[in-house]
Amino acid sequence: MGDLIHTKVAPPRWMGDQVPRDLLLTRLDGVLDCRLTLVHAPAGYGKTSLLSQWCRRARNGVRIAWVSLKRDDADLRRLTRYILLALDQSEGQDEPGEDERRVSANLPPRAAVSAIINRLSREAGPVVLILDDFHLVESPEIGAVIRPLISLAPANCHFIVSSRDCPWLGQSILAAEEQLLELTAQDLRFSPVEAALLLRQTMGEAPAAILTDEDLRGIVERTEGWPIALKLAWLSLKRGADHRELLDQFRSPTPELARYLSQQVLDTMPEETQQIVMRTSLPDRLTGDLVNLLCDRTDGWLMLEKLEEQGIFLTPLDSARRAYRYHQLFAEHMRERIERGDGTLYRMLHRRAAQWFAARGEVAEAVSHAIQGDDDAMLATIMEDAGGWRLIPYGQQPTVERGLAKLSAAMTESRPRLVLARVYLEIKRGELASARADYNRFVARLGEADLSADEWTEVRVVGDVLADYENEPVTLDDLLAREALLRTLPTNDHLILANLGETLAAQYYEGGWLERALEPALTAREHHKASGSLYSGLFTRFWESRIRRAQARFKDAAAILAAARADIETNFGARSDLAANCAAYEAELLYDQNDRAGAFELLGWAVPHMEQSDGWVDVSAAAHFTAARISASEGMVDAALAMVARAHGLAQWRRLRQLELLSLLCELDIRIDHDPTLEGARSFAARIGLAELTDGAADGVPLYRSVITAAALCRSKLHLIGGDYDVALSELGVLRGWAVQHGAARVLIDINILLAHALRETGRRSEAQACFNDAVGTAMFQGIMRPFIDKARFAAPSLNDALRSDVPPDRLRAQFLRDMARGLSAQRADGTSPRLLSEAEKEVLRHVSLGHSNREIAGLIGMSHDTVKYRLKSVFRKIRVETREDAVRVARERGLISGDVLRSINS
Repeated sequence: MGDLIHTKVAPPRWMGDQVPRDLLLTRLDGVLDCRLTLVHAPAGYGKTSLLSQWCRRARNGVRIAWVSLKRDDADLRRLTRYILLALDQSEGQDEPGEDERRVSANLPPRAAVSAIINRLSREAGPVVLILDDFHLVESPEIGAVIRPLISLAPANCHFIVSSRDCPWLGQSILAAEEQLLELTAQDLRFSPVEAALLLRQTMGEAPAAILTDEDLRGIVERTEGWPIALKLAWLSLKRGADHRELLDQFRSPTPELARYLSQQVLDTMPEETQQIVMRTSLPDRLTGDLVNLLCDRTDGWLMLEKLEEQGIFLTPLDSARRAYRYHQLFAEHMRERIERGDGTLYRMLHRRAAQWFAARGEVAEAVSHAIQGDDDAMLATIMEDAGGWRLIPYGQQPTVERGLAKLSAAMTESRPRLVLARVYLEIKRGELASARADYNRFVARLGEADLSADEWTEVRVVGDVLADYENEPVTLDDLLAREALLRTLPTNDHLILANLGETLAAQYYEGGWLERALEPALTAREHHKASGSLYSGLFTRFWESRIRRAQARFKDAAAILAAARADIETNFGARSDLAANCAAYEAELLYDQNDRAGAFELLGWAVPHMEQSDGWVDVSAAAHFTAARISASEGMVDAALAMVARAHGLAQWRRLRQLELLSLLCELDIRIDHDPTLEGARSFAARIGLAELTDGAADGVPLYRSVITAAALCRSKLHLIGGDYDVALSELGVLRGWAVQHGAARVLIDINILLAHALRETGRRSEAQACFNDAVGTAMFQGIMRPFIDKARFAAPSLNDALRSDVPPDRLRAQFLRDMARGLSAQRADGTSPRLLSEAEKEVLRHVSLGHSNREIAGLIGMSHDTVKYRLKSVFRKIRVETREDAVRVARERGLISGDVLRSINS
């Protein structure tokens, strides 16, 4: 047997730089309240390191006996001698004790248990026996010793077993008796905070110093908090690796990690197990059936249980263990290994998996495996059979993008649904010119006999979606004909019916036929629900909210968007394309309710995101024009016009004529409100052809209702400012008749504010007050305040009349009028003189005075980076400075920041 190695019975001292794992160490303090503590996780999860840390901080009076196990310790006599030696050394004895010397060569299990328990019984205080790397000695013979040892040892004895697998040591009974403490890989992986501590231990060195929070989040997400992978990243940084190269490397396993996996995991497996692990690493989600398919076995579920028990980086995806997955870095190393070793086998297995997933309707997985299998014909067939373009409304746009990117143009052109998928993708990317050219070319080469009636319907649906994004005006007769077509289609083709209904609702809304828009939107939602398409169903919620807003039912619109946002964040992410669209609409509601800060908070990230993703006229107008009006309301007219210019450029790039015209009208509206002389505004109105736009045509082309309405309101404002009250009354009367007929209550507020001013100026005070009361009555129950503030020059006289009226208003109306008066007063203060800073602005200024950057301030006070910039610009404007240094100086002179902060600056 040879002499025992005494260093194996002491906690390792060579662990190097470690991150204190305080939460886990606190949990391990519960060791003394339990009989057994199990720490089990795959290789590289820091089990030994954690236990070593805990030993160093264990309280006085606790005797710790440590045994680092190796494979040759599976001999019962040798293991018993090591346990006894560990107990003696923990007592301070350097030589083997009498118990250890008496252990015989042919030690039976009962005698081994007796020897250890007799030694433990001499301990008066608490004793903790740690068996590290227990998986190396686990066997029926060893289990027959350890299980009774744990149950029969004196009450002051506690056991910690560390293992890569989950050994059977009678823990079910102990758990029932609340005598079990268990830590798994889920517990041991590093939190983002711990990862940051580790990776920034080299903060004095440039590479680590420039790792951003986003970089750290990316590394933690990629490694899933796997300690050994993070440790290797830290070592690379310490050696001077470029942090960008390091981030790129972590998109695949690093060489150091590959060596570690080979030495610690693969080399310890039997050859058969290695082959099973490599083959089953190909899918992202693994079942017993897939094990059978990929490994030509019939015991796949049993094999998964065995692999999990062996601690091979395999995690169940649910408590019922209906599916598993490997750690992503481990899986990628396995895939690379099998691809390099046998490329033919690698592709064949992927093709098998592709067919298996396709047969079960799991298209994303099938497409991924077909791509890896390098079988274009199979890939095209899978995508065509799954519906081609139909996948996109079901939320599988990335799947279609990956598939089409792999296929040749010839392969795509031979399959109609794939051509339509390419057109649909171009629509979603905002590449409308390419989409139109592809679509027209496709239709031109098709003959009547080439497609079935159902296939022609699909071509028509994609064409309608394209036309909807192109935003060309349509007539009411066109839309009524489309309604008639809907009634002729099969009632069970939910996707076709949903798309046609949604497009119909959008075009009714765009055309101003609000009374007709809601029903097809709600019907389309039911079809999306029936087809299981949450993604597309969310767009019908957007349209419903837009209709409710246009009807001035803001509370309903806000509730619809709040529910949509919750579903979006849960299923698609808080910064997804859908989330940006939702934020744009929510911001417009908030602005109209005079919550400018809340609106800006949303638009700060949503506008840039939308400009890089697909978008349509209505959502782009809501986002860009609300952002512009926020800037204008803060007196930052140049910033407002710059935002409008961004919308105009986006409209020209995407060839959206309506958005282009609306951006010109938004600019004109801002110029009217903020140009004291109006010369520039009148010149701009002439340049864009305001008269033609008001009449409903530009360049001989009919216009959408939104353009006509915006143009008419701008021209009426110019008439009112110029004193042409009768002309204004005539035009506003026509506009009011249209709004009443179609239930457009939101724009009716604007119309009534202007009408009240015109009537008042022509001496018709009672009619003026009736119009103003109508506007207030529509707005006050929904909290719609901003139209009155933005039209202050027109609303203020009527507001003064209402406040001086002999007939006292009811309590709610009186409060609304007082709030409006305060809003108008604050708006005038914004435009004429500096006013006191808001609390949020003071908070930003305080941090500026301490030398913090905008990004640091955002992290410290929980604002977005863009909101901090917005607040700081507002501070500069209000105290009339242009630099941060001047802002701090002026704030000091005027007492706008506290003495504590000033003392910090001086010191």
